[in-house]
Amino acid sequence: MKRISINIIVSQLLIFVLIYILYRNVTVLDYINISFYVGGLLLFIGLALLLFQSGFFDFFSTSVKKVFYRKHVQEDIMSMRKPSEALSMKSTFFFMTGIPIILFMLVTLFIYSS
Repeated sequence: MKRISINIIVSQLLIFVLIYILYRNVTVLDYINISFYVGGLLLFIGLALLLFQSGFFDFFSTSVKKVFYRKHVQEDIMSMRKPSEALSMKSTFFFMTGIPIILFMLVTLFIYSS
């Protein structure tokens, strides 16, 4: 719980720093925009990592190697690691940081629109 709250605080500080760097003043609309970009990017990275680690592209990469490489090189190529084995990062960090950013953005958007 402590780690999650530290991630939330650091991400919110990062968002405010980005707002100040890009716009030179902090407004609610700028906060909504930047937090959407940051949260969306983190969720996209998390989903991409989850997709690669699930083994979804393993069959595709194996098929491409069989089609585009010559027979005498295929044994060396086929012994290479699969894409799902090459990524060792955990996707939970990106989800645990991106979801609160998006939730704060939605709350702020609701307050801004009413």
